[in-house]
Amino acid sequence: MLLGKAGVSPPGARRLLLIKARIDDHRGEASAPAQGTMTLGAMARECGWDVRCIDTYLLDDADAAIRAGLAEFPADVVGLSALTAENRSMHHFAHVVRDAHPDAIILAGGAHASAEPESTAENSSVDAAVIGEGELTLRDILGRIDAGEDWKTVDGLAFRDANGVVRRTAPRASLEDLDQLPPPAWDLTDIDAYATRRGMSMAGVRRYMAITTSRGCPYRCSYCHDIQGKRFRSHSPAYVLRMMDDLRENHGVYDFDITDDIFNFDAPRMLEICDGMIERGDVRFTCPNGIRVDRMTVDQAERMADAGCQYVAIAIETATPRLQKQIRKHLRFDKVLPVIETFTRRKVFTSGFFMLGFPTETEEELRATIDFATTSKLHAAHFFVVTPFGGTEMHEQVVGVMGEEATELTGSGMFFRPKHNLSAIPDRRFYQLRASAYLRFYLNPKRVARVIDAHPRRNNLVQYFTTMVLRDVLRVEPGQALERLARLRRRLRKTSVATPADLASRAPAEMPVPTPTNDNDERRRLSVIG
Repeated sequence: MLLGKAGVSPPGARRLLLIKARIDDHRGEASAPAQGTMTLGAMARECGWDVRCIDTYLLDDADAAIRAGLAEFPADVVGLSALTAENRSMHHFAHVVRDAHPDAIILAGGAHASAEPESTAENSSVDAAVIGEGELTLRDILGRIDAGEDWKTVDGLAFRDANGVVRRTAPRASLEDLDQLPPPAWDLTDIDAYATRRGMSMAGVRRYMAITTSRGCPYRCSYCHDIQGKRFRSHSPAYVLRMMDDLRENHGVYDFDITDDIFNFDAPRMLEICDGMIERGDVRFTCPNGIRVDRMTVDQAERMADAGCQYVAIAIETATPRLQKQIRKHLRFDKVLPVIETFTRRKVFTSGFFMLGFPTETEEELRATIDFATTSKLHAAHFFVVTPFGGTEMHEQVVGVMGEEATELTGSGMFFRPKHNLSAIPDRRFYQLRASAYLRFYLNPKRVARVIDAHPRRNNLVQYFTTMVLRDVLRVEPGQALERLARLRRRLRKTSVATPADLASRAPAEMPVPTPTNDNDERRRLSVIG
Protein backbone atom coordinates (compact mmCIF):
# COMPACT_ATOMS: atom_id res chain seq x y z
CA MET A 1 0.00 0.00 0.00
CA LEU A 2 1.69 3.16 -1.22
CA LEU A 3 1.06 6.33 0.77
CA GLY A 4 1.55 9.79 -0.69
CA LYS A 5 -0.07 12.03 -3.25
CA ALA A 6 0.72 11.68 -6.93
CA GLY A 7 1.45 14.83 -8.87
CA VAL A 8 3.15 16.67 -5.98
CA SER A 9 6.53 16.54 -7.75
CA PRO A 10 7.34 17.52 -11.36
CA PRO A 11 6.66 14.96 -14.12
CA GLY A 12 9.64 12.71 -14.68
CA ALA A 13 11.09 13.41 -11.24
CA ARG A 14 13.33 10.83 -9.63
CA ARG A 15 11.59 8.58 -7.12
CA LEU A 16 12.15 8.02 -3.41
CA LEU A 17 10.34 5.24 -1.52
CA LEU A 18 10.38 5.40 2.28
CA ILE A 19 9.62 2.22 4.25
CA LYS A 20 8.83 2.16 7.98
CA ALA A 21 9.99 -1.08 9.60
CA ARG A 22 8.10 -2.75 12.45
CA ILE A 23 8.69 -4.91 15.51
CA ASP A 24 8.17 -8.66 15.30
CA ASP A 25 4.69 -9.88 16.29
CA HIS A 26 3.49 -6.29 16.19
CA ARG A 27 -0.21 -7.19 16.33
CA GLY A 28 -1.68 -6.00 19.60
CA GLU A 29 1.18 -3.58 20.24
CA ALA A 30 0.89 0.18 20.04
CA SER A 31 2.09 1.96 16.91
CA ALA A 32 2.17 5.53 15.68
CA PRO A 33 2.50 7.51 12.44
CA ALA A 34 6.12 7.57 11.27
CA GLN A 35 7.15 11.16 11.87
CA GLY A 36 10.65 10.74 10.47
CA THR A 37 9.45 9.58 7.07
CA MET A 38 7.02 12.49 6.80
CA THR A 39 9.76 15.06 7.43
CA LEU A 40 12.23 13.27 5.15
CA GLY A 41 9.56 13.09 2.46
CA ALA A 42 8.90 16.81 2.72
CA MET A 43 12.63 17.52 2.37
CA ALA A 44 12.89 15.25 -0.69
CA ARG A 45 9.97 17.01 -2.31
CA GLU A 46 11.72 20.32 -1.82
CA CYS A 47 14.55 18.73 -3.82
CA GLY A 48 12.08 17.97 -6.65
CA TRP A 49 11.79 14.24 -5.99
CA ASP A 50 8.60 12.15 -6.16
CA VAL A 51 8.02 10.47 -2.80
CA ARG A 52 5.88 7.58 -1.58
CA CYS A 53 5.84 5.66 1.69
CA ILE A 54 5.04 2.13 2.87
CA ASP A 55 4.14 1.80 6.55
CA THR A 56 4.52 -1.89 7.36
CA TYR A 57 2.59 -1.54 10.62
CA LEU A 58 -0.54 -1.13 8.51
CA LEU A 59 0.05 -4.31 6.47
CA ASP A 60 -0.39 -8.03 6.98
CA ASP A 61 1.96 -9.20 4.22
CA ALA A 62 4.63 -6.51 4.14
CA ASP A 63 6.93 -8.41 1.77
CA ALA A 64 4.23 -8.66 -0.88
CA ALA A 65 3.30 -5.00 -0.39
CA ILE A 66 6.93 -3.89 -0.84
CA ARG A 67 7.30 -5.93 -4.02
CA ALA A 68 4.03 -4.61 -5.39
CA GLY A 69 4.93 -1.07 -4.38
CA LEU A 70 8.27 -1.23 -6.21
CA ALA A 71 6.56 -2.63 -9.29
CA GLU A 72 4.15 0.32 -9.28
CA PHE A 73 6.72 2.89 -8.13
CA PRO A 74 10.24 1.80 -9.24
CA ALA A 75 12.22 3.99 -6.87
CA ASP A 76 15.72 5.28 -7.54
CA VAL A 77 16.34 5.45 -3.78
CA VAL A 78 14.70 3.42 -1.00
CA GLY A 79 14.99 4.61 2.60
CA LEU A 80 14.35 2.22 5.50
CA SER A 81 13.66 3.61 8.97
CA ALA A 82 13.77 1.62 12.21
CA LEU A 83 14.06 1.80 15.96
CA THR A 84 16.27 -0.86 17.52
CA ALA A 85 13.17 -2.88 18.38
CA GLU A 86 12.39 -2.86 14.64
CA ASN A 87 15.87 -3.59 13.32
CA ARG A 88 15.33 -7.24 12.41
CA SER A 89 12.51 -6.36 10.05
CA MET A 90 14.57 -3.48 8.65
CA HIS A 91 17.38 -5.87 7.69
CA HIS A 92 14.86 -8.30 6.23
CA PHE A 93 13.07 -5.63 4.19
CA ALA A 94 16.43 -4.45 2.81
CA HIS A 95 16.91 -7.91 1.29
CA VAL A 96 13.34 -7.88 -0.07
CA VAL A 97 13.96 -4.53 -1.75
CA ARG A 98 17.31 -5.65 -3.19
CA ASP A 99 15.74 -8.80 -4.62
CA ALA A 100 12.75 -6.95 -6.09
CA HIS A 101 14.63 -3.90 -7.39
CA PRO A 102 18.38 -4.61 -7.67
CA ASP A 103 19.34 -1.20 -9.05
CA ALA A 104 17.87 0.86 -6.20
CA ILE A 105 20.13 2.73 -3.78
CA ILE A 106 19.11 1.46 -0.33
CA LEU A 107 19.65 3.68 2.70
CA ALA A 108 18.98 2.67 6.32
CA GLY A 109 18.21 5.37 8.87
CA GLY A 110 16.37 6.11 12.07
CA ALA A 111 17.35 5.53 15.67
CA HIS A 112 18.86 2.09 15.14
CA ALA A 113 21.12 3.04 12.24
CA SER A 114 22.29 6.05 14.26
CA ALA A 115 23.01 3.98 17.37
CA GLU A 116 24.61 1.03 15.57
CA PRO A 117 25.78 2.28 12.15
CA GLU A 118 28.51 -0.32 11.60
CA SER A 119 26.29 -3.36 12.09
CA THR A 120 23.60 -1.70 9.97
CA ALA A 121 26.00 -0.97 7.11
CA GLU A 122 27.31 -4.56 7.20
CA ASN A 123 24.01 -5.70 5.67
CA SER A 124 24.91 -6.64 2.10
CA SER A 125 21.69 -5.12 0.79
CA VAL A 126 22.22 -1.74 2.46
CA ASP A 127 24.31 0.79 0.54
CA ALA A 128 24.74 3.15 3.50
CA ALA A 129 23.53 3.85 7.02
CA VAL A 130 22.51 7.43 7.82
CA ILE A 131 23.84 8.54 11.21
CA GLY A 132 21.90 11.10 13.26
CA GLU A 133 19.43 13.58 11.84
CA GLY A 134 18.71 12.54 8.29
CA GLU A 135 17.05 15.51 6.61
CA LEU A 136 20.16 17.40 5.52
CA THR A 137 22.03 14.18 4.77
CA LEU A 138 19.20 13.04 2.51
CA ARG A 139 19.10 16.45 0.83
CA ASP A 140 22.81 16.21 0.05
CA ILE A 141 22.56 12.63 -1.20
CA LEU A 142 19.68 13.43 -3.55
CA GLY A 143 21.49 16.50 -4.81
CA ARG A 144 24.62 14.45 -5.59
CA ILE A 145 22.53 11.83 -7.38
CA ASP A 146 20.82 14.51 -9.49
CA ALA A 147 24.25 15.93 -10.37
CA GLY A 148 25.69 12.48 -11.18
CA GLU A 149 28.29 12.84 -8.43
CA ASP A 150 29.58 10.47 -5.75
CA TRP A 151 27.04 10.62 -2.92
CA LYS A 152 29.01 8.42 -0.49
CA THR A 153 31.24 11.34 0.47
CA VAL A 154 28.50 13.40 2.16
CA ASP A 155 28.70 13.86 5.91
CA GLY A 156 26.87 11.53 8.27
CA LEU A 157 27.20 8.12 6.59
CA ALA A 158 28.53 4.64 7.28
CA PHE A 159 29.09 2.42 4.22
CA ARG A 160 31.13 -0.54 2.99
CA ASP A 161 34.13 0.24 0.80
CA ALA A 162 35.25 -1.85 -2.16
CA ASN A 163 36.88 -4.33 0.23
CA GLY A 164 33.74 -4.70 2.34
CA VAL A 165 35.17 -2.69 5.24
CA VAL A 166 32.70 -0.31 6.91
CA ARG A 167 33.85 3.30 6.72
CA ARG A 168 32.40 6.49 8.15
CA THR A 169 32.31 9.91 6.54
CA ALA A 170 32.69 13.08 8.60
CA PRO A 171 30.05 13.52 11.34
CA ARG A 172 26.97 15.51 10.40
CA ALA A 173 26.50 18.62 12.52
CA SER A 174 23.14 18.90 14.24
CA LEU A 175 20.61 21.28 12.74
CA GLU A 176 20.51 24.35 14.95
CA ASP A 177 17.33 26.01 13.71
CA LEU A 178 14.62 23.36 13.43
CA ASP A 179 12.26 25.90 11.86
CA GLN A 180 14.35 25.56 8.68
CA LEU A 181 12.77 22.15 8.14
CA PRO A 182 9.69 21.99 5.91
CA PRO A 183 6.42 20.99 7.58
CA PRO A 184 5.98 17.19 7.54
CA ALA A 185 4.26 15.67 4.51
CA TRP A 186 1.13 14.45 6.27
CA ASP A 187 -0.06 12.53 3.19
CA LEU A 188 2.78 10.03 3.71
CA THR A 189 0.86 8.45 6.57
CA ASP A 190 -2.68 7.09 6.79
CA ILE A 191 -4.42 9.25 9.37
CA ASP A 192 -7.66 7.29 8.99
CA ALA A 193 -5.93 3.96 9.67
CA TYR A 194 -4.20 5.25 12.78
CA ALA A 195 -7.52 6.64 14.00
CA THR A 196 -8.59 3.02 14.59
CA ARG A 197 -5.38 1.78 16.24
CA ARG A 198 -3.92 1.95 19.73
CA GLY A 199 -1.26 4.64 19.79
CA MET A 200 1.73 5.26 22.02
CA SER A 201 -0.21 7.32 24.55
CA MET A 202 -2.84 5.97 26.90
CA ALA A 203 -5.42 8.52 25.78
CA GLY A 204 -7.20 5.84 23.79
CA VAL A 205 -8.10 5.31 20.16
CA ARG A 206 -8.91 8.56 18.39
CA ARG A 207 -8.04 10.58 15.29
CA TYR A 208 -4.68 12.10 16.12
CA MET A 209 -1.20 12.93 14.87
CA ALA A 210 2.16 12.44 16.56
CA ILE A 211 4.35 15.54 16.34
CA THR A 212 7.85 16.42 17.52
CA THR A 213 8.45 19.97 18.70
CA SER A 214 12.07 19.64 19.93
CA ARG A 215 15.15 17.44 19.68
CA GLY A 216 17.92 16.53 22.05
CA CYS A 217 18.16 16.25 25.82
CA PRO A 218 21.04 17.67 27.89
CA TYR A 219 20.73 15.07 30.64
CA ARG A 220 23.15 12.17 30.51
CA CYS A 221 21.23 9.16 31.83
CA SER A 222 23.37 6.09 31.21
CA TYR A 223 20.52 4.06 29.64
CA CYS A 224 19.50 6.72 27.12
CA HIS A 225 20.58 7.30 23.53
CA ASP A 226 22.62 10.16 22.11
CA ILE A 227 21.28 10.05 18.56
CA GLN A 228 19.97 13.63 18.60
CA GLY A 229 22.78 15.09 20.66
CA LYS A 230 22.91 16.39 24.20
CA ARG A 231 21.82 19.92 23.38
CA PHE A 232 18.16 20.90 23.47
CA ARG A 233 16.97 22.36 20.14
CA SER A 234 13.40 23.23 19.34
CA HIS A 235 10.84 24.51 16.91
CA SER A 236 9.46 27.92 17.79
CA PRO A 237 5.97 28.05 19.33
CA ALA A 238 4.73 29.70 16.12
CA TYR A 239 6.01 26.77 14.01
CA VAL A 240 4.40 24.22 16.34
CA LEU A 241 1.05 26.02 16.33
CA ARG A 242 1.15 26.31 12.52
CA MET A 243 1.59 22.53 12.31
CA MET A 244 -1.43 22.08 14.56
CA ASP A 245 -3.48 24.57 12.55
CA ASP A 246 -2.64 22.78 9.30
CA LEU A 247 -3.75 19.46 10.76
CA ARG A 248 -6.90 20.99 12.26
CA GLU A 249 -8.01 22.87 9.17
CA ASN A 250 -6.92 20.49 6.39
CA HIS A 251 -6.99 17.03 7.98
CA GLY A 252 -9.58 17.19 10.75
CA VAL A 253 -7.03 16.40 13.47
CA TYR A 254 -7.53 17.99 16.89
CA ASP A 255 -5.62 15.52 19.06
CA PHE A 256 -1.81 15.45 19.20
CA ASP A 257 0.83 13.23 20.77
CA ILE A 258 3.86 15.40 21.54
CA THR A 259 6.72 12.90 21.41
CA ASP A 260 9.65 15.09 22.44
CA ASP A 261 12.33 13.61 24.67
CA ILE A 262 11.81 16.51 27.08
CA PHE A 263 8.93 18.78 26.06
CA ASN A 264 9.15 20.86 29.24
CA PHE A 265 12.89 21.61 29.17
CA ASP A 266 12.30 25.19 27.99
CA ALA A 267 9.41 26.17 30.26
CA PRO A 268 8.60 29.57 28.67
CA ARG A 269 8.43 27.93 25.21
CA MET A 270 6.18 25.16 26.53
CA LEU A 271 3.88 27.67 28.21
CA GLU A 272 3.63 29.74 25.02
CA ILE A 273 2.59 26.63 23.10
CA CYS A 274 0.04 25.86 25.83
CA ASP A 275 -1.31 29.42 25.63
CA GLY A 276 -1.75 28.99 21.88
CA MET A 277 -3.73 25.80 22.43
CA ILE A 278 -5.87 27.48 25.09
CA GLU A 279 -6.60 30.29 22.62
CA ARG A 280 -7.71 27.80 19.97
CA GLY A 281 -9.95 26.03 22.45
CA ASP A 282 -10.45 22.80 20.49
CA VAL A 283 -7.04 21.17 20.82
CA ARG A 284 -6.15 18.19 23.01
CA PHE A 285 -2.70 16.70 23.49
CA THR A 286 -0.66 14.08 25.33
CA CYS A 287 3.00 13.68 26.31
CA PRO A 288 3.53 9.90 25.96
CA ASN A 289 7.32 9.96 25.81
CA GLY A 290 7.95 11.15 29.36
CA ILE A 291 8.60 14.60 30.80
CA ARG A 292 11.30 15.70 33.23
CA VAL A 293 9.01 16.07 36.20
CA ASP A 294 11.48 17.71 38.58
CA ARG A 295 11.83 20.61 36.12
CA MET A 296 8.10 21.23 36.29
CA THR A 297 6.18 23.36 38.78
CA VAL A 298 2.63 22.90 39.95
CA ASP A 299 1.61 26.04 38.01
CA GLN A 300 3.08 24.61 34.80
CA ALA A 301 1.16 21.38 35.31
CA GLU A 302 -2.01 23.42 35.79
CA ARG A 303 -1.35 25.28 32.52
CA MET A 304 -0.87 22.00 30.64
CA ALA A 305 -4.22 20.79 31.99
CA ASP A 306 -5.85 24.09 30.95
CA ALA A 307 -4.44 23.63 27.44
CA GLY A 308 -6.14 20.27 26.99
CA CYS A 309 -3.53 17.77 28.17
CA GLN A 310 -5.28 14.41 28.49
CA TYR A 311 -2.36 12.12 29.29
CA VAL A 312 1.19 12.53 30.53
CA ALA A 313 3.92 9.99 31.22
CA ILE A 314 6.36 10.72 34.04
CA ALA A 315 9.72 8.98 33.80
CA ILE A 316 10.81 8.07 37.34
CA GLU A 317 12.80 4.88 36.60
CA THR A 318 13.91 3.97 40.15
CA ALA A 319 13.07 5.13 43.65
CA THR A 320 16.50 4.15 45.00
CA PRO A 321 19.03 6.97 45.56
CA ARG A 322 21.98 4.68 44.85
CA LEU A 323 20.60 3.65 41.47
CA GLN A 324 19.53 7.21 40.63
CA LYS A 325 23.18 8.15 41.06
CA GLN A 326 24.43 5.07 39.19
CA ILE A 327 22.30 5.82 36.10
CA ARG A 328 22.95 9.58 36.48
CA LYS A 329 19.26 10.47 36.40
CA HIS A 330 19.54 12.43 39.68
CA LEU A 331 15.77 12.93 39.99
CA ARG A 332 14.76 15.33 42.77
CA PHE A 333 11.92 13.46 44.45
CA ASP A 334 10.75 16.45 46.47
CA LYS A 335 9.54 17.91 43.15
CA VAL A 336 7.86 14.75 41.88
CA LEU A 337 4.86 14.06 44.10
CA PRO A 338 3.31 17.59 44.01
CA VAL A 339 3.29 17.52 40.21
CA ILE A 340 1.78 14.01 40.11
CA GLU A 341 -0.92 15.10 42.55
CA THR A 342 -1.67 18.20 40.45
CA PHE A 343 -2.09 16.21 37.25
CA THR A 344 -4.27 13.59 38.89
CA ARG A 345 -6.38 16.23 40.66
CA ARG A 346 -6.98 17.87 37.26
CA LYS A 347 -7.91 14.45 35.81
CA VAL A 348 -4.99 14.37 33.44
CA PHE A 349 -4.45 10.63 33.06
CA THR A 350 -0.98 10.12 34.52
CA SER A 351 1.31 7.12 34.18
CA GLY A 352 4.71 6.44 35.66
CA PHE A 353 7.63 4.85 33.84
CA PHE A 354 9.71 2.57 36.05
CA MET A 355 12.73 0.44 35.18
CA LEU A 356 13.42 -2.84 36.96
CA GLY A 357 16.57 -4.93 36.73
CA PHE A 358 19.46 -2.47 36.70
CA PRO A 359 22.89 -4.09 36.98
CA THR A 360 23.66 -4.72 40.68
CA GLU A 361 20.05 -3.92 41.72
CA THR A 362 19.00 -5.85 44.83
CA GLU A 363 15.57 -7.15 45.75
CA GLU A 364 15.30 -4.50 48.47
CA GLU A 365 15.96 -1.73 45.93
CA LEU A 366 13.53 -3.19 43.42
CA ARG A 367 10.86 -3.41 46.11
CA ALA A 368 11.44 0.25 46.99
CA THR A 369 10.59 1.24 43.41
CA ILE A 370 7.47 -0.93 43.42
CA ASP A 371 6.41 0.51 46.79
CA PHE A 372 6.82 4.06 45.48
CA ALA A 373 4.63 3.28 42.47
CA THR A 374 1.91 1.43 44.36
CA THR A 375 1.57 4.11 47.06
CA SER A 376 1.52 7.02 44.58
CA LYS A 377 -1.57 8.61 43.03
CA LEU A 378 -0.55 7.60 39.53
CA HIS A 379 -3.35 6.25 37.36
CA ALA A 380 -1.07 3.82 35.52
CA ALA A 381 2.39 2.33 35.78
CA HIS A 382 4.77 0.59 33.38
CA PHE A 383 7.42 -1.60 34.96
CA PHE A 384 9.91 -1.92 32.11
CA VAL A 385 12.77 -4.39 32.23
CA VAL A 386 16.11 -2.64 31.83
CA THR A 387 17.35 -3.06 28.25
CA PRO A 388 20.84 -1.69 27.48
CA PHE A 389 20.36 -0.47 23.92
CA GLY A 390 23.32 -0.18 21.57
CA GLY A 391 24.98 3.20 21.52
CA THR A 392 24.29 3.89 25.21
CA GLU A 393 26.75 4.08 28.08
CA MET A 394 24.91 1.28 29.88
CA HIS A 395 25.35 -1.01 26.88
CA GLU A 396 29.09 -0.40 26.91
CA GLN A 397 29.19 -1.16 30.64
CA VAL A 398 27.31 -4.42 30.16
CA VAL A 399 29.47 -5.41 27.19
CA GLY A 400 32.50 -4.97 29.42
CA VAL A 401 31.10 -7.55 31.83
CA MET A 402 29.26 -9.95 29.50
CA GLY A 403 31.36 -9.75 26.34
CA GLU A 404 29.82 -11.27 23.20
CA GLU A 405 26.78 -12.45 25.15
CA ALA A 406 25.72 -8.81 25.44
CA THR A 407 25.01 -8.66 21.70
CA GLU A 408 21.86 -10.70 22.35
CA LEU A 409 20.46 -8.06 24.66
CA THR A 410 19.17 -5.77 21.92
CA GLY A 411 18.71 -8.25 19.08
CA SER A 412 14.99 -7.54 19.04
CA GLY A 413 15.49 -4.85 21.66
CA MET A 414 12.05 -4.39 23.18
CA PHE A 415 11.73 -3.48 26.85
CA PHE A 416 8.23 -5.01 26.82
CA ARG A 417 9.84 -8.32 25.81
CA PRO A 418 12.74 -8.82 28.18
CA LYS A 419 15.36 -11.41 27.33
CA HIS A 420 17.74 -10.87 30.24
CA ASN A 421 17.53 -9.88 33.87
CA LEU A 422 20.69 -7.91 34.66
CA SER A 423 20.02 -7.45 38.37
CA ALA A 424 21.40 -9.40 41.31
CA ILE A 425 18.00 -11.08 41.73
CA PRO A 426 17.48 -14.65 40.44
CA ASP A 427 15.39 -14.71 37.25
CA ARG A 428 12.41 -16.57 38.66
CA ARG A 429 12.17 -14.26 41.65
CA PHE A 430 12.70 -11.18 39.47
CA TYR A 431 9.78 -11.96 37.17
CA GLN A 432 7.58 -12.90 40.13
CA LEU A 433 8.24 -9.48 41.64
CA ARG A 434 7.56 -7.71 38.35
CA ALA A 435 4.24 -9.51 37.88
CA SER A 436 3.29 -8.78 41.49
CA ALA A 437 4.06 -5.10 40.91
CA TYR A 438 1.34 -4.89 38.27
CA LEU A 439 -1.12 -6.82 40.43
CA ARG A 440 -0.44 -4.68 43.51
CA PHE A 441 -0.72 -1.49 41.49
CA TYR A 442 -3.98 -2.25 39.68
CA LEU A 443 -5.82 -4.42 42.20
CA ASN A 444 -6.49 -1.35 44.28
CA PRO A 445 -10.21 -0.45 44.32
CA LYS A 446 -9.54 3.25 44.90
CA ARG A 447 -7.12 3.37 41.98
CA VAL A 448 -9.54 1.51 39.72
CA ALA A 449 -12.23 4.07 40.54
CA ARG A 450 -9.85 6.96 39.81
CA VAL A 451 -8.77 5.34 36.52
CA ILE A 452 -12.38 5.00 35.37
CA ASP A 453 -13.13 8.55 36.44
CA ALA A 454 -10.10 10.15 34.76
CA HIS A 455 -9.58 8.22 31.53
CA PRO A 456 -10.65 10.29 28.49
CA ARG A 457 -11.94 7.23 26.59
CA ARG A 458 -13.12 4.57 28.99
CA ASN A 459 -14.12 2.16 26.22
CA ASN A 460 -10.40 1.64 25.49
CA LEU A 461 -9.53 0.52 29.01
CA VAL A 462 -10.46 -3.13 28.39
CA GLN A 463 -8.03 -3.32 25.46
CA TYR A 464 -5.26 -1.67 27.46
CA PHE A 465 -5.62 -3.89 30.52
CA THR A 466 -5.94 -7.04 28.40
CA THR A 467 -2.67 -6.22 26.66
CA MET A 468 -0.99 -5.40 29.96
CA VAL A 469 -2.09 -8.64 31.64
CA LEU A 470 -1.04 -10.76 28.64
CA ARG A 471 2.30 -9.09 28.07
CA ASP A 472 3.48 -7.88 31.46
CA VAL A 473 1.89 -10.25 33.96
CA LEU A 474 1.52 -13.53 32.03
CA ARG A 475 4.43 -12.76 29.66
CA VAL A 476 2.40 -13.80 26.62
CA GLU A 477 2.94 -11.97 23.32
CA PRO A 478 -0.26 -10.04 22.43
CA GLY A 479 0.41 -10.68 18.73
CA GLN A 480 0.68 -14.42 19.31
CA ALA A 481 -2.45 -14.39 21.47
CA LEU A 482 -4.39 -12.55 18.78
CA GLU A 483 -3.19 -15.00 16.14
CA ARG A 484 -4.31 -17.94 18.28
CA LEU A 485 -7.67 -16.27 18.75
CA ALA A 486 -7.97 -15.76 14.99
CA ARG A 487 -7.16 -19.44 14.40
CA LEU A 488 -9.79 -20.41 16.97
CA ARG A 489 -12.37 -18.24 15.23
CA ARG A 490 -11.54 -19.86 11.89
CA ARG A 491 -11.85 -23.29 13.46
CA LEU A 492 -15.19 -22.41 15.03
CA ARG A 493 -16.48 -21.13 11.70
CA LYS A 494 -15.56 -24.44 10.11
CA THR A 495 -17.47 -26.34 12.80
CA SER A 496 -20.48 -24.02 12.95
CA VAL A 497 -24.00 -25.26 12.30
CA ALA A 498 -24.48 -25.79 8.57
CA THR A 499 -27.61 -24.77 6.70
CA PRO A 500 -29.27 -27.07 4.11
CA ALA A 501 -27.87 -24.80 1.40
CA ASP A 502 -24.35 -25.20 2.80
CA LEU A 503 -24.70 -28.95 2.85
CA ALA A 504 -26.16 -29.05 -0.62
CA SER A 505 -23.24 -27.04 -1.98
CA ARG A 506 -20.73 -29.43 -0.36
CA ALA A 507 -22.39 -32.81 -0.99
CA PRO A 508 -21.93 -34.87 -4.17
CA ALA A 509 -25.04 -34.98 -6.35
CA GLU A 510 -25.86 -38.56 -5.27
CA MET A 511 -25.54 -37.82 -1.54
CA PRO A 512 -28.92 -37.18 0.09
CA VAL A 513 -29.00 -33.92 2.02
CA PRO A 514 -30.19 -34.42 5.62
CA THR A 515 -33.21 -32.45 6.72
CA PRO A 516 -32.52 -30.57 9.96
CA THR A 517 -34.86 -31.13 12.87
CA ASN A 518 -35.42 -29.36 16.15
CA ASP A 519 -33.69 -32.14 17.99
CA ASN A 520 -30.56 -30.97 19.80
CA ASP A 521 -28.63 -34.14 18.98
CA GLU A 522 -29.34 -33.61 15.30
CA ARG A 523 -28.10 -30.02 15.51
CA ARG A 524 -24.87 -31.19 17.12
CA ARG A 525 -24.47 -33.86 14.42
CA LEU A 526 -24.93 -31.29 11.67
CA SER A 527 -22.42 -28.98 13.31
CA VAL A 528 -19.80 -31.72 13.13
CA ILE A 529 -20.65 -32.42 9.49
CA GLY A 530 -20.45 -28.68 8.75
